Amino acid sequence: MRSMIFVLCFFGLCKEVDAVRGAALLKKSRQLMDSDVDVEETDDFDKDDKYRIDLDKASIYEQGETRDFLHFLRKINYDHRQCPDDGSGGPVAVNVSIVVSNVRSVSEVTMDYSIEMFYREAWRDPRLEYGKAKFKNKTEISLHESYSNFLWHPDTFVPNAIASKNPRKQSITHRSLLRLRNDGSILYSRRLSLVVTCGMDLTLFPFDSQLCKLGIESYGYTAEQVRYAWSQGKMEALMLHKIRLPDFQIKESFVTSRVANYATGDYSRLYVCFVFSRSANFCFLQLIIPSTAVVITSWVSLWMENETSFQDMISIILTITFLLFSYNEVMPRVSYIKAMDVYLGVCFCTVFFSLIKLAIVKYMRQRLRLTRYSLPQTPALYSAVPIDKMESTVSIDSKSTCVEFTPQFMHRFHWISQMTFFFGFMLFCLFYFLVYPNIHSQLIDEDCNRTAAEWFAHIQ
Repeated sequence: MRSMIFVLCFFGLCKEVDAVRGAALLKKSRQLMDSDVDVEETDDFDKDDKYRIDLDKASIYEQGETRDFLHFLRKINYDHRQCPDDGSGGPVAVNVSIVVSNVRSVSEVTMDYSIEMFYREAWRDPRLEYGKAKFKNKTEISLHESYSNFLWHPDTFVPNAIASKNPRKQSITHRSLLRLRNDGSILYSRRLSLVVTCGMDLTLFPFDSQLCKLGIESYGYTAEQVRYAWSQGKMEALMLHKIRLPDFQIKESFVTSRVANYATGDYSRLYVCFVFSRSANFCFLQLIIPSTAVVITSWVSLWMENETSFQDMISIILTITFLLFSYNEVMPRVSYIKAMDVYLGVCFCTVFFSLIKLAIVKYMRQRLRLTRYSLPQTPALYSAVPIDKMESTVSIDSKSTCVEFTPQFMHRFHWISQMTFFFGFMLFCLFYFLVYPNIHSQLIDEDCNRTAAEWFAHIQ
């Protein structure tokens, strides 16, 4: 019996070993097959890439302007580090035009805004003049963006930009354009995505308008070397696409130019100016309507003063306090009072005085109740008292200093206080919503002087 069990165990062990060996061989064969497929696919991809490279080379060499451009630069001994000189000794005129594709956000918390635009600048380099027969009789040639490294171009930068995003990751094509004409004129266009600072005055928030600007100038070339100017003619200086913002509307947009003075010299600078007008709908829904509802709730509780307790009024005050804290969390810390602060402050004071009024009414009611219980019983019969003895029988209790309240006085006080709260708050709201939205603060900025604007963009 033991021998039979031993034989059966031996055969079972052999089968397991064969199964493991078979699985290993099958796995190895599959790996070999996968590797063969990968090799074939890799070979196919290599062939495709090689074919594409051959096509790219063929297409490049088919364009004579691209094939001969570097040879042309070597032939004329072109130095991209040297500023162009037309022989007159004047500065290089750089004509600038901008197409604003989108303004994504205007933040009053960080006081900046994000803008996406196509920046174009054109200048003339006499060293790059060529004959019409040079590049297949073409008066204008298009070059790859990498060729801009071999050409002189102004070192343009945005002085009030705090961040720059790379739009190439979101683009399926190149982000730059470079063209050269036979008279040496160069057109360079680039897509930019910037975060630009904007100093804001929030005194009239949420009925305010903000003036934000975008500066453009050369970092190293002074106004005697490079002179920026807004483009004129077919290419508009500033053009805006249809832009929709959640909290603002672009009311106006124009361009200006001036010379900025620094310790290192005078620099030519251009400005794009935007006038943003705030839409107060969000503040109405999130702040004004809830705070007004809290005030009305406090009035209703006062009219039902018999059923109203101090816990109810304290809950109402905590609600308006929560609105104040939530509002301050999303607003920047400034040292002046905003229009929204005035409204929320009046709402808070109205609710607080309503609580004080409730306490006064409760106290008056309690005194009236105690007075009723402490009055002596009136005698049914009166006895005559001689006049000469009255002086000795009548006395004044000088210790009784309690103020007694009558029901008529309490009713009158309650009615007058309620009407005062109601009409006072209504007059304040009437003044607030008629005066504040119609106050037009004068947006003054010497860089964005509207009277000196050179071009006004069409707002779609």
